[in-house]
Amino acid sequence: MQVPSKADGVPVAERPDLYASAEQELFSLIALTARAKRELATGLDSRLTPGHLPVLGMILRSQRITQSEICERLLVDKASLSRMITKLEQLELVKREVDPEDRRVSHLLPTDLAGERWHETFQGWRTDLRSRMTDWDDEDLSKLIDLLGRLNLEIQSL
Repeated sequence: MQVPSKADGVPVAERPDLYASAEQELFSLIALTARAKRELATGLDSRLTPGHLPVLGMILRSQRITQSEICERLLVDKASLSRMITKLEQLELVKREVDPEDRRVSHLLPTDLAGERWHETFQGWRTDLRSRMTDWDDEDLSKLIDLLGRLNLEIQSL
């Protein structure tokens, strides 16, 4: 079934049912994601909240990052981030390292414990997710990747 698009000359306002369906699916995905984040945060440590996940994930991916960079990328205010970093330090998941060239700047680094817990916690989730998509063909997975990437770009520009 060909879905009308702006390129087909169909005005955007004439697709309210399609928009409503897309919005409903997106809201369902957001709700499922929120639940998964709660479960994953608890899996890492029962004292973490879902808000800690993207922060710790960014530190793990970067291996060395400043709080200012995290604030900018995640759009988190400095006070909230500072509290999250303090909790991550207390749990020995993150450590600070003062920049030798500019002692006013400190870098956040993940600990080995953070890497181990992250891997253990996400491995089960990843395995479960992949098992649910084993019947999807490569074309469907590629479409999902493309559409999610496109949606992420559109949402970022809001």
